[in-house]
Order: sequence, then structure tokens, then C-alpha cells
Amino acid sequence: MIRCVFFDLDGTLIDYVSVARAISYFNELSRYLNAGLALDDDRGKRLIDGAVGSMFEPHPGLTNQQAFDAFYDADLATDGERVHYRELFTRFFAEVFPTLQSNECPADFGFDAVRSCQERGLTVAIASQPIFSSAAIRARVNWAGLADLRIPLASSSETAYTTKPQLDYYREIARLLDVAPEECLMVGNEDYNDMTASQVGMRTFYVGNDDQSTNGNHWSGAGTLADFIAELDDLLR
Repeated sequence: MIRCVFFDLDGTLIDYVSVARAISYFNELSRYLNAGLALDDDRGKRLIDGAVGSMFEPHPGLTNQQAFDAFYDADLATDGERVHYRELFTRFFAEVFPTLQSNECPADFGFDAVRSCQERGLTVAIASQPIFSSAAIRARVNWAGLADLRIPLASSSETAYTTKPQLDYYREIARLLDVAPEECLMVGNEDYNDMTASQVGMRTFYVGNDDQSTNGNHWSGAGTLADFIAELDDLLR
């Protein structure tokens, strides 16, 4: 029995954010940190690239955010700089990141898809790639036009210890919401990052037109979010 539905954000509930656009968010963060910490461009690029990369590498016992911070900590010379780095990081996502919206807009039927699940008594949570802070994900939920639905976050850089498409990521988000993977439905637009949830027993709906996975995954349904709404009762059986 399905009790919980996880929705991806980019390309699923937000129409459409490319990989290049997602990278640009970190470029903006880098420029902000470079200015505040007086870092030259080469050092700043090495730090942001290394810090983001560290979240995708194994880091046992550390959240993704702790792995990111540790990369900066190792390069900064004093405790004072490390404290200032954290102040700048927090300020960027509280004050600057929400202003970065450009062509990001709500996906067609995204609001209705989430509300349809909530009306059936299902737990709904956002399962975006957890390399962003909760503040950044909340801003993007607002860009998706979903603020009024008060959707909890399944993961963020502060809470996640893994990233998509690691199998432990999907187990982790199920465990955090106190459900078994077999009681979950994952909705997303990427075979590699979202439909891999099928490998831990989650039911899946692919937001796209592909009939077959190229990564050994499978899905119970595919199409637009309008199709998802129409097929929802069947997906829950």
C-alpha cells in the first residue's frame, strides 16, 4: 500500500531547469563567497568545484552540507575565516538566492498533482537532489507555485548523507518519513536520478515519454503530470 509520494523538483514541478542553470546557482554562490572572503577567481573556482564534488563522493558520518563545509574549512586559514564563511553562506541563501529566479516557473499541473495526492491522505514530500540547503529548496518550492501546500522536504544538504542516484538516498528518505520503500511512489523526470528509486522497491512514475529505462530501472507509469493525476488511483493499488 502506497503511503508516501516523493516529487522531484527540477523538470518535474519546476518547468524546466537545465543542468547548466543548476550549476549557475553555485557559480553565484562562489562569486558571493569570493567577494566576502577576498578569494581570487582561481582559488574560488577550485573551492566551489571541490566542495560540490565532495557531496557526491562517499563521506561516512557527514551530511552533504558538512562535507561541503569541510572542503572550505580545510582551505581557510583561521577560525575567524571559517566563521565568516558560514555567515556568508547563510546570508546568500536567505537574501540572494531567492532573487535568482529567471525562467523557472511552475510546471503544468504540478500544483494539482501534489494536491491530488494530499486529498487522498498521502504524505507528500519534496525529494530534490540534496546538494542544496533547505532555504534554497524552499525558495524553489515557491518558484514552483507550491508554497500554499506546505510540503515537507524529504531531504536537503543539511539532512542528507547521500545524493541521487545512490540507492541509500532513496532508503534514507523513506526512513526519515518512517515508511518502507515499498510504501513509496517516486515521481520525477530523470531516469538516472529519479527512477533508480525502483531498485529499492519504490513504485515510480516517469515524467516524460520514454517507454524504457537505459539504466536498468522501471516505472509503473509515464507521461505528463496530467497523466499522473489521471492514473493516480491505479498507481496506488
